[in-house]
Amino acid sequence: MSKDRRGPPPPRPDLGNPEQVRRLKRSMERSATEVIRCQNCGHQQLAQAAFISARSTCDKCSTPLHSCRHCRHFDPKARHQCRQPDIEPVSDKGAANSCPSFDPRLVLDATGKRHGGRGKPDAKNLFDSLFKRP
Repeated sequence: MSKDRRGPPPPRPDLGNPEQVRRLKRSMERSATEVIRCQNCGHQQLAQAAFISARSTCDKCSTPLHSCRHCRHFDPKARHQCRQPDIEPVSDKGAANSCPSFDPRLVLDATGKRHGGRGKPDAKNLFDSLFKRP
C-alpha cells in the first residue's frame, strides 16, 4: 500500500465576519516614514524636510540636533561611545559639535498615524457594522 495518499485539501479556516476581516486588513495598512527623533523630548521631524547643520536645534525643546546622541554612529558600548574609528573623542555627547562623520539617526515613525487618507470613521457606524450580516 502507498502511504502517499492525497485527499481533498483541508478546509479554509473561518475567519468570522468578512467585513471585520476587511476592516482589520485595512487598519494594518500604515505608511511608515523616516523621521529624526529628538533624544531629549521625543519630538519627530520628517527626515526629508530636516537639514541638520551644526546649529540645528529641536523645534520643541531647542536641544542641539548635531550632537553625538543624534548620530547613527553613537553607541554607548563602543570606545569613546562612537563606532567610527579615529574620531576625536567628544566629552559632552548631548552638546552641539562639528564632527565630520555625523550622520543623523533615522527611525521609522511608529506612532501608528496614517499620513494622508480620510479622517476618523464614525464610531457608531463601526459599532453597528459589527452586527451586520454579510
